[in-house]
Amino acid sequence: MTANCKARRGKMKPPPSPFQMLLQIELLVICTAFLLLFLVIFGSCRRSCNSGKFRLVIFAAYTLSTYILTYALGLMYSIPFHNPLFPIWAMFLMIALGSADSLSAYSLEDTEKWKSYNWQLGIKSIWLGLLIGLHNDDISNKIILFDCLFFIWALKCDERSRALKAASRQSLERNTKVVADYMSREHENGGVSRGEVDPVSMRGYRYVVRGEEERWAKNLVLMRFIKWCLGKKEPAPAAGLPPAPHYRMPLEKEDELITVEKVWKCEGRLLSQGGDPHDKLKDMCLSFALFKLLRLRYAGYSLPQKAHDNAWKLIRDGLLSQEDGYKRAFRVVEVELTFLFDFLYTKYSIIFQPGRLLLKLAEFVYVTLGIWYTTSILKNYRKHCDINKPATLPNGLVIDILMTRVMIMLFIMVELMQFFFIWFSEWAKVIWICKYVQKKSWQGNVWIERMIRAICRVQLLKPWEQKLRQYSFLKSYSYKPCRLLNNKLMAVYIDQTRDGQRQSSPIKLPEEVKQAVFDALKLNYGTKLENGQASLRVKKVFRKLSWACQLETQTQVIMVWHIATSFCEHQRLVRSNSPGTRRNFLVATSLSKYLAYLVAFAPRLLPDHPCVAESVFDQAIVEARKFFGRCKITEDRVREMERKGRGSSAHEETVINRGARLGIQLVNDIEREDMIWRILADFWVELVLYVAPSDDVKAHAEHLTRGGEFVTHLWALLSHAGIERDHPTKPRNALERSKSL
Repeated sequence: MTANCKARRGKMKPPPSPFQMLLQIELLVICTAFLLLFLVIFGSCRRSCNSGKFRLVIFAAYTLSTYILTYALGLMYSIPFHNPLFPIWAMFLMIALGSADSLSAYSLEDTEKWKSYNWQLGIKSIWLGLLIGLHNDDISNKIILFDCLFFIWALKCDERSRALKAASRQSLERNTKVVADYMSREHENGGVSRGEVDPVSMRGYRYVVRGEEERWAKNLVLMRFIKWCLGKKEPAPAAGLPPAPHYRMPLEKEDELITVEKVWKCEGRLLSQGGDPHDKLKDMCLSFALFKLLRLRYAGYSLPQKAHDNAWKLIRDGLLSQEDGYKRAFRVVEVELTFLFDFLYTKYSIIFQPGRLLLKLAEFVYVTLGIWYTTSILKNYRKHCDINKPATLPNGLVIDILMTRVMIMLFIMVELMQFFFIWFSEWAKVIWICKYVQKKSWQGNVWIERMIRAICRVQLLKPWEQKLRQYSFLKSYSYKPCRLLNNKLMAVYIDQTRDGQRQSSPIKLPEEVKQAVFDALKLNYGTKLENGQASLRVKKVFRKLSWACQLETQTQVIMVWHIATSFCEHQRLVRSNSPGTRRNFLVATSLSKYLAYLVAFAPRLLPDHPCVAESVFDQAIVEARKFFGRCKITEDRVREMERKGRGSSAHEETVINRGARLGIQLVNDIEREDMIWRILADFWVELVLYVAPSDDVKAHAEHLTRGGEFVTHLWALLSHAGIERDHPTKPRNALERSKSL
């Protein structure tokens, strides 16, 4: 027995040597620094990229950085010798934990875990303190260095902690109430009425751009300390609770708020007709104000009907008043959703709070001092190291010193890039414009105007991917995913790809599609949207085709019309040279495949319950495989649709049979080719507007990290206008998604 134990011990792997453990720590430190640099550069790129592989890399870097930090701290604590660089490395690792300004949260679930983040941060802080005490017998000569690094670490982690908390649902409900109450007061009796607003001059549009954040600056300890040193006393808070019966929170100093109306009234050259002929600078402030109203929707607050009426007038008679007004309206919404993305997933909303920019300037000073003190300590590294012969390169350079220098260089790159991103961010542009409106002395200063104009011209990233994702049912129904990754065992770990889920290549969002959708919105057929039936009435084909709009679910409506459009696409190829016909063809086919994509890949953005949409899609795949049999190419499938669509099976109530019947009806009953594509284009334009209003705000917020969606931009615009969908006439037992956030 004893002999066997000795034999086993002889076969056991010997513990790693101190040199090997040191090498592991150095590699982990450098790896963390590179992960931080990667997150800083590409963190915000999620809003303009829909690549699943790119999201996976971002998720891996975001997740691994925390585990690598914890493992490295454990190795430093357990290593059997003292190294004076360990506390410095540990401090830099802790700074990296909250450093990426462009990625404070990977998902909305992370924002709800802000308390967990704070507790983990506290535990790691205790660990860091023990490590500093263990590897520094005499810290008197490093006290300034640790003070600098501690300030940087505390500031960065505080920014991330506050960003996570601010984006959480609970904090958002509390912090946005003051704006919700302000908007309610503005649109009450005696406030702003529809007749008092002018969407061209923005008279009466007192949407808050900047100013309500001032009350959060008072909670900053540093700002209170600075005011105390300057002898400035804080005004006593108003006594009592908000007045009855509404108990609305008052907004202090309302006269000093920067509103949309004040921005348009500004007489400075920068914002004049000559300095801003296309209203791009002023529209940036409008986007920021609309973003604050969109946050109210996310927090669950509702606005008075007058507010929606005024917003609709702003959209219809203001943004869409010109012939190419759709470009301006879409630009405003794009920037608005950029602000929403930054608020939910980055630290910019905290960095640009009043008073926090001074802390950023202080951070820059402390970073400079910290790097200078670190380089001075490296000169005496050999004297304080317990290892008699530290690992060196052939040229005599100690590897520990080299690793520290590389880490410092990466940290410098990170800080410089983050300051660059902050300086040219959309948030900075809005603040500069608001300061310009607020300070009369700036409005006559040519140099300040040139600086603001130069900053506003720089666009670091696209607002979103600006593509329409596509899905063709006739081409993809036969697709079967790899069973190695898509099975019950792997379903616990990764999202499963279902049968028929093969996305077509996305296309760049055509200008024709944007123009058609916004023109239809401007000529809104009624107070509520319909699922294509209004366009059929206008084209006088309602009696013939309305049956395909009155199905059990909206998912079936989309799939039936998509199959019919695909049938017409192959049966009635556009031979006409008419620009109108080609335009209608492009609009119809693009939106048809886009809404089919939403059914297959983003059912939460549709009116039906997502489980209902998934069930309809899965059943349609099974029915299509039975319907087409062994047809391999699209042309054979179209001929099979034509053959069976005229036979006895045409009256079966499956999605594929209904689609075939509708397609044949369009081709046979509508003689003119241009009329077919005009009917389909108008139908799909109306249907995409119909599905856009949604109560699932969270789903739209989540899709902002996946490159964005065209329907999300329409949802934001319709939310401001208060436009809702009408409930079409449907057969009994029809399923509809319940209204819930």
